[in-house]
Amino acid sequence: MGKSQNLDYLITESAGLCNRCSPYIQDVLAIGVIDCLSGINTPRKIGPMVKFADVIVITKGDIISQAEREVFMYNVYQANPKAQVIFINGITGQGAFMLKKYINKIEDIDTLEGKKLRFTSPAAVCSYCTDEMRIGEKYQLGMTKKMEFN
Repeated sequence: MGKSQNLDYLITESAGLCNRCSPYIQDVLAIGVIDCLSGINTPRKIGPMVKFADVIVITKGDIISQAEREVFMYNVYQANPKAQVIFINGITGQGAFMLKKYINKIEDIDTLEGKKLRFTSPAAVCSYCTDEMRIGEKYQLGMTKKMEFN
């Protein structure tokens, strides 16, 4: 779809906390977004979304105290010490330039066919949840359907 629309970037959003429906893909930039208001222990609770991200964006940091921001960021680093962590203010745009720098470093990807997931998914409702890591129509079984964009 991105190619047919002549897009520079195509960003997809995961289904949520466990990455069950659209987990991170090897060799594709993975960005996890966490809201500071979800609680200081949230980074330790939400598993793969933080643990396997390349970049973790923390939002609403302006609403909590500096001490809470530091504890929140500490917990993010405990969950994923390798990730780049960025605080972004959605209203002012502060921090967005740093995210743009990471996004600009990615290489063009023509297809996901044949790529692999970074980890298996847990729910056992589709082929990816039952340990299939290869991407492509011939590997998809169960509830997984290919979306066609016209």
